[in-house]
Amino acid sequence: MKRYLLSFAIVASCMVGACITSCDDNIPADKYYTFTGEMMSDYLQTRPQYSEFVKIINRAQYSERGVNLMDLIATYGQYTCFAPDNDAVEAYLKDNGYSSVSDIPDNICDTIARTHLVAGRIFGTLELQGSTSLSSVNMNERYLQVQEAFAYEENGDTIYTTDTLEIVGKDDVHTTYKLNRSGYMYFNLANDSVENGIVHPVNAVIESSNQTVYDLIQENENISLFALAMEATGIGKYIQEHVKDASWDPDLYEDKSIYSGYQWDYCHVPETKNYGFTVFACPDDVLAEEYGITDMQSFYDYARGIYGGDELDVTDPANAEALTDWRSPLRRLVGYNILKQKGMYDDLTSITTIMTDQINPTEWYSTMDSLTTIKIERLMVNRYVGYGKHDVRNRLYLNRGDMSRGCYTPGIHVDSELEDIYVNEGLNGVYYLTDGLADYGEITKQDIFNTRMRMDLYYMFPELMSNNFRDGRTDNSGSLSNNPDKNVTSPNYLLPNGYLDNVKVNDDGYFFFQSQHNAYACYEGDEFDLASDVNSYDVTFNIPSVPTGTYQIRIGFTAMDTRGICQFYLDGEPQGLPFDMRGAGLVERIGWFALTSNTYTTDEMETAKKNMHNMGWYHGPRGVYSYIDSGHQDGENAAMSLFCNNAATLRYVLCTATLDENVQHTVRIKSIWAIGTALVMIDYLELVPKSVYGVEGEGKSEDDY
Repeated sequence: MKRYLLSFAIVASCMVGACITSCDDNIPADKYYTFTGEMMSDYLQTRPQYSEFVKIINRAQYSERGVNLMDLIATYGQYTCFAPDNDAVEAYLKDNGYSSVSDIPDNICDTIARTHLVAGRIFGTLELQGSTSLSSVNMNERYLQVQEAFAYEENGDTIYTTDTLEIVGKDDVHTTYKLNRSGYMYFNLANDSVENGIVHPVNAVIESSNQTVYDLIQENENISLFALAMEATGIGKYIQEHVKDASWDPDLYEDKSIYSGYQWDYCHVPETKNYGFTVFACPDDVLAEEYGITDMQSFYDYARGIYGGDELDVTDPANAEALTDWRSPLRRLVGYNILKQKGMYDDLTSITTIMTDQINPTEWYSTMDSLTTIKIERLMVNRYVGYGKHDVRNRLYLNRGDMSRGCYTPGIHVDSELEDIYVNEGLNGVYYLTDGLADYGEITKQDIFNTRMRMDLYYMFPELMSNNFRDGRTDNSGSLSNNPDKNVTSPNYLLPNGYLDNVKVNDDGYFFFQSQHNAYACYEGDEFDLASDVNSYDVTFNIPSVPTGTYQIRIGFTAMDTRGICQFYLDGEPQGLPFDMRGAGLVERIGWFALTSNTYTTDEMETAKKNMHNMGWYHGPRGVYSYIDSGHQDGENAAMSLFCNNAATLRYVLCTATLDENVQHTVRIKSIWAIGTALVMIDYLELVPKSVYGVEGEGKSEDDY
């Protein structure tokens, strides 16, 4: 029972009702199903139009939790069901050559049932607005993709479409959604609420591909050259071979409740260790028009122009092995456009705690080109829109220049959609089309990395995104953190040594991940912590590679009296004095003040900031906030706290060092004082080049955001 505990305990129905209301408060009252005390299982089994889908669920294999799927959705919890009606199932049977549901193999029934069910989340139509996919995986560990769609009546029939031109001039048009390019939600039946969730009837069986993402790329004729380059460099084969780490055994470890400074947090051992990849594939027509790339030879020659390397006849079989070498220019170029984690479009950056009218959500990822980093930015700030090609607000860009520092680099636009005939999410990843090739050449190093790089640890460890550690359940309360049922709460995770490939944790300490909550004074709402039962912890992890140069390495954290004291190391060498994360007396010691305070003149404020900086301290970012009731200054809204005005949310300079782009650098954190439940919090890192932190006089100084 240690991790498979079901939510048979009584859950207050008002909690479920409150969640549903918050999801769907814009839905007309006459569109709601009236509560009758039904569970989701009752809803499906008592309505004849879903009898075929019920047969599929009952044919499904037993779940990992030891109960049948129908039994599971009969329990309290939170579930979303996209229920195909009998007409949809009949169409599926006909298309796949089955005469009845009894002809479908058990494993296929299991896949179908799990594809249509999401555990732990209630997705109303309001939550689907503006999304490209659900923010949590379904029970088949896949993300359902979402497209805005429309429905209208024509000659007595309801017509569904995703084409906005098709609805021009039509009367009584209704908004709905298409899922996985398979089927539409019935607009007039959506949001049927039951005691333990919500049901959305759909007009087709939702299908998911069981191929790897590389297999899907090979099927898309518009990116044939990129697919050939993945094959020639060996990257395609590598992706095909990496779906799930079969050696990971969660039963070797125990879930644990850990005290995190002001509350107990129930931490789950991850059930799976899936591999993941995100591929940014440049189409053939763009390769030809923008780069003159029309075949593999010209592809290789273009890459050699960026990275150098030997002249090579790629058509000669004798050179095949040379192309797979990680130093091959073609392998470097292709690998730089691939992340080592699976990222759905909306999840590649985070808007949680981000003031999106002030800063663009930005993340920094390691790529499949060894020792390289790529910038992914979501264009949100209106004053930055309009500089480059295909500038579209709320879209993603690779290696877009830092507009706040006056750099004009439009970056590579990432498209969120494909043609309907193609599927872009596979077993171990997802791919997107781009309007260019990103590279790690000298121009990129000079223009893109000449900025403060704020790196949330969530994106530094690929296993977290590939295994859905951020499940999209963000709220303004941490009150459910110690609930052992992760189907109801937003779960925290215990990370044993060996789960994260680039992290080493000693046997005495606990390295754990606290899930996203807007109420936490944490960048992007989550954090990593080190705790111990024996007053000792020690962790070492890789940091992203950056161009060779001198950098400040800063840590962002939240100071609390329950924190501990630790020693930081860079590449095994201790950096400075032991670092005390406790908050007592910190304000007076470093001269902290609220950054938006009206108490100081501009000159006085700049002098006070400089004094803090000289001691190695920086305010929390001005463009980041949390919903808490403490730490507010000068009449600020009591529901919202800017990090720059919270005396606990700080940045500290761990060291100033020369980083070599050809070396994998590591940070080690070792406890010095960890009595009782004292722990170390690691929220985010900042790598700041000297060109930014060292500017004085008339130069462009570092901003507070």
